[in-house]
Amino acid sequence: MIQKTAYDIGGLDVPDLIAIPDAYRSSITDLFNTWAAVRGRNSTLTMYYRMKNRMKDLGISIPPQLTGVNSVVGWADKAVRVMSVRSQFDGFVSDGGTIPELDRQARINELPILYDDVCRAALVHGVACMTVMRKGDGSEDSVVRGFSANQCAMLWDKDANGIGCGIVLADVSVDGQATRYVAHFPDAVLTISRPYIGPDTLGEWSCDVEDNPQGVPLMVPFVFDPDFDRPLGHSRITPEVQGIIDKAMRDVLRMEVGAEFFTAPQRYILGADPSLFAVDDDSSSTATSGGSDDDDDAAETLQIDQNKLMKAYLGQILAITRDPNGDVPQVGQFPAGDAQNFIAVFENDAQRFSGATNVPLAQLGVLSNTYTSSDALSATNDPLILDVEAMNRRNKASMEKVGRLMLAIARGTTVGQLGDDGDAIIAHFADPSMPTFAARADGWTKIGASDTSIVGGRVWYEGMGMPRETIDRIMAEKDSKQAQAAYNLIFANTRTEQPAQPGQQAPEPESTQPAEVSGE
Repeated sequence: MIQKTAYDIGGLDVPDLIAIPDAYRSSITDLFNTWAAVRGRNSTLTMYYRMKNRMKDLGISIPPQLTGVNSVVGWADKAVRVMSVRSQFDGFVSDGGTIPELDRQARINELPILYDDVCRAALVHGVACMTVMRKGDGSEDSVVRGFSANQCAMLWDKDANGIGCGIVLADVSVDGQATRYVAHFPDAVLTISRPYIGPDTLGEWSCDVEDNPQGVPLMVPFVFDPDFDRPLGHSRITPEVQGIIDKAMRDVLRMEVGAEFFTAPQRYILGADPSLFAVDDDSSSTATSGGSDDDDDAAETLQIDQNKLMKAYLGQILAITRDPNGDVPQVGQFPAGDAQNFIAVFENDAQRFSGATNVPLAQLGVLSNTYTSSDALSATNDPLILDVEAMNRRNKASMEKVGRLMLAIARGTTVGQLGDDGDAIIAHFADPSMPTFAARADGWTKIGASDTSIVGGRVWYEGMGMPRETIDRIMAEKDSKQAQAAYNLIFANTRTEQPAQPGQQAPEPESTQPAEVSGE
């Protein structure tokens, strides 16, 4: 699929419904209607996540010429990433060890990396998905792809406790127009496509129908924070979070404007001759001000030279003449606003954001001068870890559905025919608390001391936090050494018990008596 733009993929071009079979036409229509209904909201969420949202000016305290100053606040990205980095898919395990076929499919599809992208997309929009299909080259390998809510739509089936059908934007032309959609149903996969002829020129829509023997859509949703009213989830970037970010952007801009006035506070001169700062060109510097008919002496208005004002401000004019009355002008300066007020307001924004998202305050760039113990700092992550654990429970079930589809495709069977192997598939996630290796090793060493039977097994090494590839190498090396030891034992027993050949004297048994030791 060619991604034309950074924040939106292709156009939502509804295909010609005449090309779609009657049995699926109504569902396809509902899918596109649902997609169009949430498209604007998803675009807004994407803009906040990408830090491309515009500042909402109240039109009171910020000068109009300064509203375009860069005042980006990347807290929406922080709210998403602080959870996604703690949700790490570590592969599939089962009751009987590993399933080599499934491990191979996960490896060729780079499933841990794909999960990272899908998890982040689900946090942004509330839902994302993976599709699992067979490769088109005739092999039994599966192809797993991820899609954000900008690229897919799904309909929830409450009776099935899952999606009833879904559709993804599978390809677009070089100029960003949709050229292929793939719709997933429990009994069929529909490929709706049109050829690309040239720039802004596309052919007619066509629809290919392929049977789906799995009995479930080859599309697995990943949902964040669902409920009965919205089973396809809520965005991590809630309306409260958006409001806080909008205010923080205004406060950042006020800090910039306040810093300018603080650096160059406004000054004044009382009683100065206006001609000191007038434009030198007399023909263009004077103008007659409007007055009443009774006013015979119209005051002249001078055009002020801004360069002269700046020179006076910078102190390059060291002397000011007396005014026409002979009085000495008075020079003064307006007090600048205290920058600490702006900092306090921004810190309040950060505190509100931390309370709304459970992101530790220190990760928002707000540090405290009060000494805090390491245990207290660690405790600030506890609410966030609980949120990640709740998310992992749902994503674990989704990844296990993906694993069963991958294994069924690899074996050329259906999910229902996998039997015990399908039921035994478990998606393993790393501990979201991210303890150090030393802390893990200490804890599992104590567990091994109380139950020595688990020491040296896969579970023991996984608990200590070793990578799967390291565990595989350790187990392979242990199996190799055990096999070599067994071979050596069999070989030694074979040499000891070998009978003497005919005509050959059997070897004398070695004496078990101690040898005599000669002495002086």
